Amino acid sequence: MIRAIHADDEALSRDTLKKLLEMHCPEVELVAQCENAETARIQIETLKPQLVFLDIAMPGKNGFGLLRDLDEINFEVIFVTAHNEYTIQAIRYSAVDYLLKPIDDDELIQAVERVKKRLKENGSPQAVEAFLHNTQTARSQQEMQLCIPGIRGFQVIKISDIIYCEAENTYTAIYLRQNQKLLASRPLIDYELLLQDAFFIRIHKSYLINMQHLKEYLKGDGGSVIMSNGRELEVSRRKKEYFVAAMKQHFKY
Repeated sequence: MIRAIHADDEALSRDTLKKLLEMHCPEVELVAQCENAETARIQIETLKPQLVFLDIAMPGKNGFGLLRDLDEINFEVIFVTAHNEYTIQAIRYSAVDYLLKPIDDDELIQAVERVKKRLKENGSPQAVEAFLHNTQTARSQQEMQLCIPGIRGFQVIKISDIIYCEAENTYTAIYLRQNQKLLASRPLIDYELLLQDAFFIRIHKSYLINMQHLKEYLKGDGGSVIMSNGRELEVSRRKKEYFVAAMKQHFKY
């Protein structure tokens, strides 16, 4: 059984989640339901749950304040929230789970399955810490932190440190400042979708570049770009028009 706590100021939301868990996720034992952040903090410290369903927008202290108040975050978190694009993007970058209200049955089941997998692998609190950074201090997408899943767990990096990403079969090589390279266990298309709002551009089937690190464009059939680490990357003919339009928009010339 997975011991869980649910913090939400709305009684209807608490009742709904309880019923959904009983119907679809009987392996989750809801040991406490809390209507505010302070009660949730006490219950977390007393009951030591493995999972917390956390509403972000509670009156008084919100879900972020609750997490900041805890001395230690040694549990999984599934955020429950109404739609807010900036917050959801911060959650996606951080590789933590979220559910949009009203909660969808299938999405709840999938989120719990991911939590079970992380608990089995002894997941770390890095994802929640990255999320708190993203919502507290990041003023733009480039300032946010990104959790990179690898063979041994997660690594947390700054989005602004990524120079470009390169496809390596079903994996993605991520090239960073200081000549660092990480291998992520996700395909390049995932990062193209994830980072599009941070102004990353797909210039080739193999390359996704951070426009903040673009130093030069060399004309040609498709052309090529020089990145801040000196690497020259090909621009495909199919992507050239899209890339040039994006470059003009970004650099305002």
